Amino acid sequence: MTDTIRGPVINIVDGDTFDMRVTHVGKNNRYPYNNEERIRIANIDAPELMTPSGIRSKQILIKKLLYKEVCCYVQARDTFGRIVADVEVIR
Repeated sequence: MTDTIRGPVINIVDGDTFDMRVTHVGKNNRYPYNNEERIRIANIDAPELMTPSGIRSKQILIKKLLYKEVCCYVQARDTFGRIVADVEVIR
C-alpha cells in the first residue's frame, strides 16, 4: 500500500519540484510527514532552472499546480530528503 498526503501547493521550486502544506495524511500511512514537504514529481526530469527551457518548465508547473490542492502518492524519499511521488490535482 502506498502512503498518501494531501494539501495545497504553496511554492514552485522548478519544473519538477514544489512545496506543499500537508493537511491530510492517509489513515494507513506507514511513515510520518511534516506540516510542509518538498515534493519531486516522479518520472519527470525537468531541465535545469537556469536555462530558458528550465524557466519555461517552471512557469508551466506554476500554472498547473500553484495554490491548487493535490494528492501525492508517495514512492520514496530521495537523498535530498524530498518526497518522490505521483501527483494528482484534486481542485
